[in-house]
Amino acid sequence: MDAAASSPLGWLCAGVTRLFGVTMLCTAQRSPLHKAKVLLWSLLPALLCVATLGAGEGLGVFVATCLVCSVYLGDRDLLPVGDRAVLITGSDTGIGHALAKYLDSLGFVVFAGVLNQDGPGAEELQRTCSQRLSVLQLDITNTTQVKEAYLTVSERVQNAGLWGVVNNAGILGFPADGELLPMSTYRHCMEVNFFGAVEVSKTFLPLLRKSQGRLVNMSSLAG
Repeated sequence: MDAAASSPLGWLCAGVTRLFGVTMLCTAQRSPLHKAKVLLWSLLPALLCVATLGAGEGLGVFVATCLVCSVYLGDRDLLPVGDRAVLITGSDTGIGHALAKYLDSLGFVVFAGVLNQDGPGAEELQRTCSQRLSVLQLDITNTTQVKEAYLTVSERVQNAGLWGVVNNAGILGFPADGELLPMSTYRHCMEVNFFGAVEVSKTFLPLLRKSQGRLVNMSSLAG
């Protein structure tokens, strides 16, 4: 190793190389084959760049290698959809509506919970999506509707369970001076954004456990 390689710039090159290797290892797929590729392409440049080329030239080669490695490892195989089912609350409009359409297009079994089953958002989902998507009347502040939705979903998925529950339903309320807002506004916001999400989560956790699914909580400016 020459003097340049043992200089602060050389140590920086080695440190960046090792950091890149750890980062790539953490973000790579879990299979041993992909881990071997990551180790090969991220640790080998540490030896070539610092020990052989020196700090200056080695750093340039390493950066180029990183770019090539990132492109090569960037394409990942997505998990097969199969019959995986997802429940989304607040699917009348906005993110929930768009997510329901997107997951349906990917082949998921989608349960789209809406505040108004006869509203334009629900009608659009029924009109434009496949038969895999089911629209559920689901006011998350209504315990009866939450339980009825659970019975409907559990009857459909049975032992397969739910792959995901997306707590998307929420309200912003009135963006005004907090001193001017009545307490009823605060209580309603908490009922929807907090207690409603908690009740949906607690109710559907048994179905999530069956498939080792995931719980996704969306938030807003109101919490």
